[in-house]
Amino acid sequence: MSSNLWTNVEDLGSTYADSDYAYDAVKTASYLLWAMSGRKYSGTTTVTERYVSIFDPYLRAGASILTYVPTLIDGDVRNLRLGGSGLYGDDDYLGDGTSSNTRIRLRGRKVVKIHTVRDIDGNIIDPSQYYLVEHSTLLASPGATWTPSNVEVTYTYGTPPPTAGKNAARMLAIELVKLYEGDDTCALPQRVTSISRQGISYTVLDNQDFIDDLRTGLYAVDLFLKTSNPDKARARARVFSPDVPKARRITPKPFLFTETAFDLRVLPTGGSVVLYLDEVSGDFLLNDNAWVVSMTVSDYTGSKTETFTGAAVLNRGTEKITVTVDYSDILAVLGPREPGSYDIYCTRPSLANPAVDEVINLLTANASIQLGTRVEPIYTL
Repeated sequence: MSSNLWTNVEDLGSTYADSDYAYDAVKTASYLLWAMSGRKYSGTTTVTERYVSIFDPYLRAGASILTYVPTLIDGDVRNLRLGGSGLYGDDDYLGDGTSSNTRIRLRGRKVVKIHTVRDIDGNIIDPSQYYLVEHSTLLASPGATWTPSNVEVTYTYGTPPPTAGKNAARMLAIELVKLYEGDDTCALPQRVTSISRQGISYTVLDNQDFIDDLRTGLYAVDLFLKTSNPDKARARARVFSPDVPKARRITPKPFLFTETAFDLRVLPTGGSVVLYLDEVSGDFLLNDNAWVVSMTVSDYTGSKTETFTGAAVLNRGTEKITVTVDYSDILAVLGPREPGSYDIYCTRPSLANPAVDEVINLLTANASIQLGTRVEPIYTL
């Protein structure tokens, strides 16, 4: 569903939503506030688009096409090998966005969410095989088994208005419905004003200077316009500087769980966290030496999980568990940017059936890679 409206007909309430003018009023209110607020909040639109690279003719060619195709890449001519599935098999097409052949700059701006990516056969590509950067560019993950050629992308783009803007649009739309229906209770200012003084009645025309100030005459609506566009800009401000180096800022996904003091944040020098047994309901470990404490780490999607032997050490004397991990080990599971999770659990042979282990999970918390103090690394291509 595509919609760049600031408010919907359903938001107007039953009194005005049933009006024949309701949808027109909603569209008009959305457009007016978009323009009067400096065209910053475009609303969101969901589209499905197909992207075909310049190399697509080779993919469509018959069996007589040569196995290797000379192609100019970064100023060098290279013989690119076509894979057996019809996709390029060279590493240039499987890099982490370092080649233009491993990324797609989507047409809509700014991209809010990617819903699905389908290959040439219509199969949905696993989300772990790609990620979004700069709210504009779709990158193939390192070692991905697909290439951004002839793919179909469904995504949502745009800038949704803030809550104050949505409420302002709803209020303005209601008043527009009243205006269109000729309702005398309409709060929109009228140009014609009747004045009666000392028994004399006359009519004056209000020049409505507030329109020149990009205002509507409705207090709550104008309060939003004043705060969102105090300088009465007619369009969004844009900055371009040829002196600033081109860089790509990569924003990782949010943590899987609410942040706590137990979260494992791993630096290039490693990472550690201390868990006191009374904090994780692990006091029962003090009275039974058969329990063994272990640790697992999972990536964001849960598709990759590794057990790290010896990473979690139980010290019954100090009544705590110390978790220590190496940067390279966690990087191999999580990757360089997306957070994941880790579990601390304990096992022992079951008293009822020693052949089966009894397992108790003590803690599940966030795990993430951090480069220095930055969570959002910048890569210059």
